[in-house]
Amino acid sequence: MNKKILIFILAVAVVFLLVLFIRPDLFISPNDQKEITAGYGPKEGCGNLTIYVLNVSQADSILIITPKNKTLLIDSGSAINKESARRVVDFLKSKNIDRIDVLIATHYHEDHIGGVPMIFSNFEVSSVYENGNCGNYTSEAQRKFQQYVLLTKDIVVKNDLKIDMDDCVAIRIIAPYAMRGGCWAANKDSNEENENSLVVHLRYSNVSFLSGGDCEEKCEQILQKRSDIAADILKLNHHGSSTSSNPYFLDVVKARYFIMSVDKEKSVALGYYHPRKDVLANIYQRSSGNNFFRTDLNGNVEIISDGRNIEVRPEAVADRCNLFSGYGGPSTNSYGPIDELIPYCS
Repeated sequence: MNKKILIFILAVAVVFLLVLFIRPDLFISPNDQKEITAGYGPKEGCGNLTIYVLNVSQADSILIITPKNKTLLIDSGSAINKESARRVVDFLKSKNIDRIDVLIATHYHEDHIGGVPMIFSNFEVSSVYENGNCGNYTSEAQRKFQQYVLLTKDIVVKNDLKIDMDDCVAIRIIAPYAMRGGCWAANKDSNEENENSLVVHLRYSNVSFLSGGDCEEKCEQILQKRSDIAADILKLNHHGSSTSSNPYFLDVVKARYFIMSVDKEKSVALGYYHPRKDVLANIYQRSSGNNFFRTDLNGNVEIISDGRNIEVRPEAVADRCNLFSGYGGPSTNSYGPIDELIPYCS
């Protein structure tokens, strides 16, 4: 073989090997490239993220166990309905939990913080994040809560902040009231305390979760102007009330899974009549009808993710006609399926 040709072939081979070593992606098939660039996987050493939206009647409580086994509790159920707070305690104990690394009190209403005394009596609580009662809301639950948080590290959230409790996940607390320059006055209108809710956004690799407490119309209008609240999983605001989960907010979040904490019977006794049909219709239009869950029908809702995939495990199964039935107004006679499903629901 001609010496010059041999040198040329060797040179080409060396260049090829160098390129293959430095830029292997140039030789990956289009399908393989798509898998690689679709998103980064979890860090090494990170396990599953598990989220439990608990069935606590007409109240709220969410337990999050991070990939490195840290515990985050968002709200604590109601103590007026003692069974509600007891369910939280019993569930945590069933998971062999004896320590709450982070407790987030979204706002000062009893159905969200009423169970705090029972939490402190049964578990070690390392830190609490709360709005500092910036709306000056007053109640017996508020007074008890403020006594108990003196027993631990109490962080008043005045602006958005990050929670560094597990390097596998990114957790942010969003304070919508900070964007308007201060909280809504809840001492004049107790419903305004809903608008002072802290919002929690969690991301684990390619999977994200959003929970907004009792965030209603004013709070949602602030949130929907942001570009950082998109989430795969949405714990719906304020138990499906007619003043929450507006279409614009839902379109910004772009969730694939929706979970509602509600009790259709207890809400009537309290005069709320949740959930409302218009809200259920908003959700139905943005879901397949197969990825909506509510605690009064599905029980505890467990969500498991490895950072790429999402698996939802409801405690019980419910059909679409029941899931998408609600109240048209403050009357038990108004309860029934949303208009879109009337032809299919007898």
